[in-house]
Amino acid sequence: MKTTNIEFYIIILNVIICCNVDETKDGYYYNGDIQYFDDNDMTAKNIDSKLVSSNGTYSGMIAVYDTLLICWNNTFPNHFYNVFNVDTGEEIGLFCEKGQGPKEATSVNCIFQLFEKESDIITLLYASNEGELFFWNISRSIKKGETVYDTIVPYNNDRIFFPFYQSKDRLFVFKPSDMLNTEEATTPFYEKRTIYSNELLQDYRIYKQSSVRNSNTPSLDFFFYTWDAMKPDGSKIVQVMRHLPQINIIDTNTGEVVGYRMKSGLDFSLLETDMKRMKVFYNSVHADDKYIYATYWGKEPWSTRLGVELPLFNTIHVFDWNGKPMYKLVTDRSFYRVWSDPVRKRLYTINMNTDEVYYLDLDEL
Repeated sequence: MKTTNIEFYIIILNVIICCNVDETKDGYYYNGDIQYFDDNDMTAKNIDSKLVSSNGTYSGMIAVYDTLLICWNNTFPNHFYNVFNVDTGEEIGLFCEKGQGPKEATSVNCIFQLFEKESDIITLLYASNEGELFFWNISRSIKKGETVYDTIVPYNNDRIFFPFYQSKDRLFVFKPSDMLNTEEATTPFYEKRTIYSNELLQDYRIYKQSSVRNSNTPSLDFFFYTWDAMKPDGSKIVQVMRHLPQINIIDTNTGEVVGYRMKSGLDFSLLETDMKRMKVFYNSVHADDKYIYATYWGKEPWSTRLGVELPLFNTIHVFDWNGKPMYKLVTDRSFYRVWSDPVRKRLYTINMNTDEVYYLDLDEL
């Protein structure tokens, strides 16, 4: 009996030690709490998509608002954007000119966010080479048949990604991971800045360490890759992690970061390995005021060789803004990157193999 008790306490002690090791790895790197979810607890729904008609050629990455379907493609010869009517498929026009002249740029981001300003639909574009922010008024551009920028703001700021507009003079910008040398990479974070004076107001640190080192892998910065979306009211940002089965929700008021990770999933101890076990988990995310829509893979990386078609991405995890897992959608067509239209309550995608555009009717949820 005494021997049995000793063995029992040894087992318990080992469990505690193992748990502490795991928590130490997460706690050493990650700057927030981590809560776990079981994807089997999500309500599974098979859902069919509906095809958008086309009288033109959709391509690149899309954003949709009511009747407007906006395509960004960096390979367009003279413009960055092509706008279509989502109901008829008719082309409305080409906008945002390429070049080095006034009101032109050599590169701008795809659309990450659409917002209303005095009933007009606006998006924020960052021209990194010119160091300028463009407030593109999409509504007025369509009415006039030419590109209209409400304002162009000088904005020299290195490595801006996901420029999210929050209010009249408040902007959130993402600073992605960057390789400092062959063994060390910075960790990504957000900055809250003023728009017109480019003043730093607050850092939002997702990780405790400003940089990490690993001499066993050339892919250190890739580990931190995320795709992000801002809640339409500007109160939160969601990140979906590519190489962990985890989403992060950042409170833009308090700076609090909370991670929601799938049970039995990989953790931040992966940073201390050769990372050959890295899988691809989340590919894309978009959101409305109620739900977060995250496209999920959960398998080995696919072939990226030229001419090889992308596989079928037919799983979408739906969370509320408190991180509660709600639905696991299984789709009939591939959904790699997604865009939520709050007007018609639809979730759109463009097929990367065929350039077809289709959507899910979110009222079915």
